[in-house]
Amino acid sequence: MIAAVFAIALMAAAPAAGEAAAPATPTKAAKPDKKDMVCKKEPVLGSRMPQRVCMSQADWDQRAVDAKADTEAAQRNQPMRTQ
Repeated sequence: MIAAVFAIALMAAAPAAGEAAAPATPTKAAKPDKKDMVCKKEPVLGSRMPQRVCMSQADWDQRAVDAKADTEAAQRNQPMRTQ
């Protein structure tokens, strides 16, 4: 009885001979969509436990652009040297 149920389940799950199996395509692209939430663990100063920060991919990209601009601005603003 169990063998018959198992055989019926296998036949129902297998595609028919005339039908072509659909090619396996990933549902998500290699890069996350700009609206999807992306969570990352960031270190916390003074703690061994990282903090989980979740933002959209667009927010992470903007944060990286802002950090780069701040770093470049700090490097440009060097004090004048006196002789």
